[in-house]
Amino acid sequence: MPMPGKNNRRAQNRDRHDSVLEVYDGTGKSIAWTAKLVDFSAGGAAFSATRLLMKGTRLHACVRILGKGTIEIFGHVVWSRRKTNTNLYGIKFDSIKNMHPM
Repeated sequence: MPMPGKNNRRAQNRDRHDSVLEVYDGTGKSIAWTAKLVDFSAGGAAFSATRLLMKGTRLHACVRILGKGTIEIFGHVVWSRRKTNTNLYGIKFDSIKNMHPM
């Protein structure tokens, strides 16, 4: 599925990040896999991963933003783009919990 054009993104204040997105398993207690965070806003994020995810896939993850802290997020995939060696995804946050400042 194609990624929306830059002007179609809802959040205009997106920060580029080179952080790790740690995605939890169904229990929410163990990390099932990781992805590379690309950018981040108050409403969502973009990340790259080798996993194949469908639009609508729900995720529970932890994001470590350097200089800001650790954020626990719940969200769902809203777009995807296949790349040569990875996949690029957009996630819309359903909720953000447990902000732990650094």
